[in-house]
Amino acid sequence: MKFIHAGDIHLGNPFSGLDGQLPEMLKETVHKATITAFIKLIDAAISESVDFVLFPGDLYNAAENSAQIQSIVNQQFNRLLEAKIPVYLSFGNHDFEADRRQHLPWPVNVVVLSQQVVTQSLTIKSGKRVAITGFSYQTQQQATRIIDDFPQKNRQFDYQIGMYHGSVGTEGSSYAPFSVGDLLSKNYDYWALGHIHKRQTLNQRPFVGYSGNLQGLNLTETGPKGYYLVSDDTGRLVPTFVAVAPVVWHEVTFDHVADELDLIQRAKTLSDDEVGFWTINISQTSDPEFISRITHGLTLEGLRANMASNVWIVRLNLIMDYQSAQINDVIDQQFWENSLTQLMSSFAVNDYLPNQVPFFVRDYFTTSAGKHLLRQRMTELISERRHLHED
Repeated sequence: MKFIHAGDIHLGNPFSGLDGQLPEMLKETVHKATITAFIKLIDAAISESVDFVLFPGDLYNAAENSAQIQSIVNQQFNRLLEAKIPVYLSFGNHDFEADRRQHLPWPVNVVVLSQQVVTQSLTIKSGKRVAITGFSYQTQQQATRIIDDFPQKNRQFDYQIGMYHGSVGTEGSSYAPFSVGDLLSKNYDYWALGHIHKRQTLNQRPFVGYSGNLQGLNLTETGPKGYYLVSDDTGRLVPTFVAVAPVVWHEVTFDHVADELDLIQRAKTLSDDEVGFWTINISQTSDPEFISRITHGLTLEGLRANMASNVWIVRLNLIMDYQSAQINDVIDQQFWENSLTQLMSSFAVNDYLPNQVPFFVRDYFTTSAGKHLLRQRMTELISERRHLHED
């Protein structure tokens, strides 16, 4: 058996965090990026002769989509129909009820999972019987534990696969909360998860995990993006990652940068087979003129002018050194440093920002520079509170 697991395609998503200086050639690549990645997936499904394709939520970026995007989706699904490859599709928090809002008729090989947990079955080319169990979102947020509605594995099937768009959490969390133990208790052979854009494995045997999104959508979604090609390895379903994103976001930090020429020479070593969008952080530099040119955007302009045509510097961040909190007692110093590290590793600043906060502010606090600034401010607050206590 062989199938594709691809979550979070987000067709129709506008890239965020790019300024008006982006060259026309790159604008065209960006405009088509999610569609290009989607077509590459369809090409692979046909060339690999997979038995079926799973899309566990957020095929679209929104519930309402243009006729052009719907037409592209139908054209590609019709290609799978011609190859006799079925598609199992669920809707997530972005595209909930997408098929109910003036959507083009789906090709007959497309099975759209309902808003209640349902099990679909098929017999693949090898003669083995497969059950696919999943659901679509009813609203933009799904706070109930939908996992409780999933049945135990039906032993009449050779394989049972769960499709689940959600995240680990407790009752009341926004996105169909579950625990890994909840999933494992169903005894399924594979869990195709969607919703988290970073590729993650929650359990190896049986596999429980996220394929990540097909194309990174902003500067926080770094690294290769793609889908899982899943095959049967002596009864165990094993995923292999396949990268298809035509645009890859990166983040790098350069230490001890002497001046602008030094920065340009280092940045010229950044290269990509595909289009690469880079965030560069500069730390531990002391030249006042260099710092001034960075803060006024002049260095970024000069840097962009010296890059290869497929490399674009999205952002240049200056990370200034700061004084650590001066806590004399070694035990206290270690305690505060350990506590701060633990806090920063689990702290998600976006959870505390109002919806009105612009996306570029949210993006900034997920970068290394933004996290550095938060840690700096926390250290300053610790120092201030300690001095007040001593006074």
